[in-house]
Amino acid sequence: MRQSMHIGIESKGDRGCALIEAGERASRPEHLKRPHPGEVFKRRCMAKSPLKQSEVAQCLEVSTKHLSRFVNGHSNLTVEFARKLEAVSGISAKTWMHYQVAYDLYRTAKSKPSLKPIY
Repeated sequence: MRQSMHIGIESKGDRGCALIEAGERASRPEHLKRPHPGEVFKRRCMAKSPLKQSEVAQCLEVSTKHLSRFVNGHSNLTVEFARKLEAVSGISAKTWMHYQVAYDLYRTAKSKPSLKPIY
């Protein structure tokens, strides 16, 4: 049994779990649901804030309706909105965009086009 230096977990290796070496990144298996970035914002930021949703919307300089649609997964994240989330949450815009891309790839995983390779 070896201990990973990157994320501090141990793996016996006999259950299909690869040991993550120092410098490698851990990723979730593709079949696991990826949360919408709005769901993440609601859980990680809004739930910890004493502000009401309308007050959070004011801080973000968006309408309450727009924030509601975002946190309920009905609108996608834009780069501009990711920058606003970064400003109010301290979580980088890059991380917010990663959540959106991971969500989009998960959502469209079953509709991969069967195209002929170009090389």
